[in-house]
Amino acid sequence: MARIPRSFIDDLLNRVDIVEIIDARVPLKKKGREYWACCPFHGEKTPSFSVSPTKQFYHCFGCQQHGNAIGFLMDYEHLDFVEAVESLAQHLGVEVPYEQGGRPSSQTDRDASEPLYQALQACSDFYRQQLRDHAEAIDYLKQRGISGQTAQNYGIGYAPPGWDNLPGERGALLAAGMLIQNDQGRVYDRFRNRLMFPIRDRRGRVIAFGGRVIDPEDSPKYLNSPETPVFHKGEEIYGLWELKQANIRIDQIFVTEGYMDVVALAEQGVTTAVATLGTAINGGQVEKLFRLCRQLVFCFDADAAGRKAAWRALEASLPMLKEGRIARFLFLPEGQDPDSYVREFGRDAFLQQAAHADTLTQFLLDELLSRCDAATPEGRAQFLDQLRPYYGQIPLDSLKHQVLGQLEKRLGIELDARLFQVIGSAPGSQTDRRVRVPEQHWTPTRLAINLLLQKPELAARAGNLDDLLEAGIPGVELLLQLIDRIHEEPDISPQNLLSRFEGHPNEPHLYRIAAMTPAMQNEDSDIPRMFEDAIARLRDQYARSRFQALHRKLQQGSGLSAEETDEYRRLLSERGSGRPSG
Repeated sequence: MARIPRSFIDDLLNRVDIVEIIDARVPLKKKGREYWACCPFHGEKTPSFSVSPTKQFYHCFGCQQHGNAIGFLMDYEHLDFVEAVESLAQHLGVEVPYEQGGRPSSQTDRDASEPLYQALQACSDFYRQQLRDHAEAIDYLKQRGISGQTAQNYGIGYAPPGWDNLPGERGALLAAGMLIQNDQGRVYDRFRNRLMFPIRDRRGRVIAFGGRVIDPEDSPKYLNSPETPVFHKGEEIYGLWELKQANIRIDQIFVTEGYMDVVALAEQGVTTAVATLGTAINGGQVEKLFRLCRQLVFCFDADAAGRKAAWRALEASLPMLKEGRIARFLFLPEGQDPDSYVREFGRDAFLQQAAHADTLTQFLLDELLSRCDAATPEGRAQFLDQLRPYYGQIPLDSLKHQVLGQLEKRLGIELDARLFQVIGSAPGSQTDRRVRVPEQHWTPTRLAINLLLQKPELAARAGNLDDLLEAGIPGVELLLQLIDRIHEEPDISPQNLLSRFEGHPNEPHLYRIAAMTPAMQNEDSDIPRMFEDAIARLRDQYARSRFQALHRKLQQGSGLSAEETDEYRRLLSERGSGRPSG
């Protein structure tokens, strides 16, 4: 993956105007200090999509989608991170400085890859011409139910038998992986007597091929291009470029295991299928697909190999399940794959199967319970041990609660606090309540966080707040994390401060707080004084909590140390003197 200096990204976000970026794509209307529109990420009639010109981020109060200018381009235009950065850099007229090992950073380096793209495109053209000239290959496609139009849409071709068919310059073909040179120095075509499926990058350029045998006696069944300077197997997905060309709106993506699955589904009108490239799907590929739509349906055979592949997909998907994202698992009847099923039963039957696909929770629990005898205490303990690491990877509290609710039904028992201690926090715990404080309730902690996200420089006025952690005041730990981050980067801007919490468990919470304007704040508000007042109220809460703790200790007959006695007398004096204590 390309590596871009953090300093460049920070500067880019500081220079770009998110209102201008979004307004060019989604018309905004100014209301008060913010700009508003109907959310482009979910259907609504009343605008709940807010864009802040001062904090340079967007937040939807309906679907909770949020982010900075980079995040918006990723979500709205279905770009990956580097593509979004490049787009903003182009908008500002600056060049992206890639670090060593990243994308080509000079025209010379970019030119070095051009012969490979040209050679691969020439191979694609050659294979397509060969398909037209070989009746046996055309007959094979017809037997598989693939029309000429679908073959054209996916650029399907044919590599004829023989060892020296490919046109072009030998050096470029070797570098592109289309020729093989053996130990004796002999050079020959990598693909022979195979249907050829071009693999395209985000710009539609051919970067590799997958070849499928048409003679069942040949092996291997599928053969892919090797890694090359323009092709990295773990980053690419077959059919993704074709999917984008065929669909403006993408409601769900079907992730299959073979090129023929993708093509057969497209032939039947299901044009949102993709395939991995002969390896298990990884987290980066899952994230790339989730950027396109919020629902993925993984399609696998019902045999042991299919379930094993599905489990790897589940492991890759778990950490990516942000708000609104759904992963489902479709296991077709024994002996069927998407290709054979859709040809035999048709599009509607396949979509009906997909509508009843297992949820991630169902598959997770089914698979783990199948490995244990949950009817016994020992089996339940074994099951919980196996569940714990997967449960811990789930980023959403709501999904965690769903897993636990399903678990109650499966085991037929009511889960008590001990079980929650084993797996995680119980619903209704202090942590859970902290996240769900009503938005209109402005606690001192929430107000301090909101003001810091407006003006990070206020952190210099906070002083040392470490003692507040002892009082268990909701949200104080997050407030201290914000202050620590600002102390590390004193000149950090609001948008860059928020970006530092990307992937943090409280990221959505921070954006919700940042998106709101306290009722007590107006254009003339003394924001530094408001912040200092909020901190003073937090210190008073701590003092009250500390006094109560010492008072209880005295009532219980426990003696106070000399230091605690002095502290108790000081706190008692402050309460008697009428100094603020809450």
